Amino acid sequence: MNFVKHYVRANMMQRATAKDIMEEFSNELAMIRGKCIDIGSGPGDITKELLLPRLQPDVIVVGSDISQYMTDYGNINYAEDKRLSFIVLDIETTELSSEENGQYDFAVSFSCLHWCQDMRRVFGNIYKLLRPNGRALVEFIAHHGAFECYYKLKRNAQYEPYMQDVDRYIPYFQNCKNPRESLRKILDNTGFKIIHCSQREATFTFESKEILREHILAVNPFVSRMPDDIKDKFIDDLTEDIILHQIVRPHKMKQQTQEPENQTITLDRYYTLLVYVKRPRSAPLCIKCNTNI
Repeated sequence: MNFVKHYVRANMMQRATAKDIMEEFSNELAMIRGKCIDIGSGPGDITKELLLPRLQPDVIVVGSDISQYMTDYGNINYAEDKRLSFIVLDIETTELSSEENGQYDFAVSFSCLHWCQDMRRVFGNIYKLLRPNGRALVEFIAHHGAFECYYKLKRNAQYEPYMQDVDRYIPYFQNCKNPRESLRKILDNTGFKIIHCSQREATFTFESKEILREHILAVNPFVSRMPDDIKDKFIDDLTEDIILHQIVRPHKMKQQTQEPENQTITLDRYYTLLVYVKRPRSAPLCIKCNTNI
């Protein structure tokens, strides 16, 4: 549970991204009725604090995450809200529970699906979760330079034993020439009606190297496997390598602060995919999985 609390302290980029998208699609969110699922809700703070207030008071929200620790945190800390509950769900599963099929009028997912490797299955499962006429608003990373740093660190003999499955944590579209068109093919073949599909350049400002380091630590999949004597060095090395690929500028000092003179701001630049889709009312539940992208 300590890892979950650490993530809550460091998920400022995910919060900012979700907030921006919710503002852009505020009218669509306000029209939601019935039952909504948040896929990859993590500890549930964004679901509770940002999503719920934008929905009608009679909408029921189910947060879902692959991590039992995350869903336990949500159910414990937000139990007082009877509109909100959390379940364990692997959106990439080959055997989606029949109890979840066709149970939701709306699905959202923010900053999550880039951890998945089989995007056809992922969107096939989202399709199955929705009722006919149900809609989904989904955002995830298409390409980020930080993932290239994983390959560099894997060549370090000290870290290599703990990064054998590094490809498992590289976004599906990281090396795709045209992520938007590739995603559209997946959505079409799944059976969705595409209302919106875009690739965007995104930025987030980390006000210090320490804040950036905290964020990297919170989302890194390898550090928990490492012995204590190399964890800090790994995160330090990864942070320094990521900074090399970003825009760094001196921090504008305020007279009333006591920040060190060498404090810097890091502008993180990356690309995301954003889709808003609908499961047609009369479409059969048939997912095509053999189209090359």
